[in-house]
Amino acid sequence: MKRTDRFVGYSGETANELFSYPPKDQEVSLVQAFREGIQRKAARKGKRAVSHEEQTVLAVTALDQEVNNGGYDQFLRNSSRVFAPIVVESLLRVGCKRRARITERALEALRLPTLTVRKIDAVMRNESTERDQELERCDQMFYKARRSLAKQLYTFLLTNRTRINF
Repeated sequence: MKRTDRFVGYSGETANELFSYPPKDQEVSLVQAFREGIQRKAARKGKRAVSHEEQTVLAVTALDQEVNNGGYDQFLRNSSRVFAPIVVESLLRVGCKRRARITERALEALRLPTLTVRKIDAVMRNESTERDQELERCDQMFYKARRSLAKQLYTFLLTNRTRINF
């Protein structure tokens, strides 16, 4: 059966197979498929098998999903918090300067000299109206950042396609 140019959903394709789809108007679903492919690779081969570029994709997609579903508070409470130490750098790598500044501001609301999962957990267990209000302000700024994160991520994927492999 011949494949169409319309991407429907991830079903185990390789990175090269995903790159063969035309991205126009389907960057969101393609980026999600790359994320899923990278996650499956990490589950199969371990985190050390994931390239720096693939880690960047995981960090940015995790942030985007969590902030859009429940804000920075959700990002910092869910398993996605493992990406907190690298998410600002990851956003900069994909060209999301505004979101990187917003995210840096959100992380600064934690008032931690270094970001680790353990330290984030400890801070988030304590109630803080000031922190929560700052995270909410950052949520609103993130939502107003109109530029498509999926398009920027897809461009990053294309630029780094030799380092994206599953």
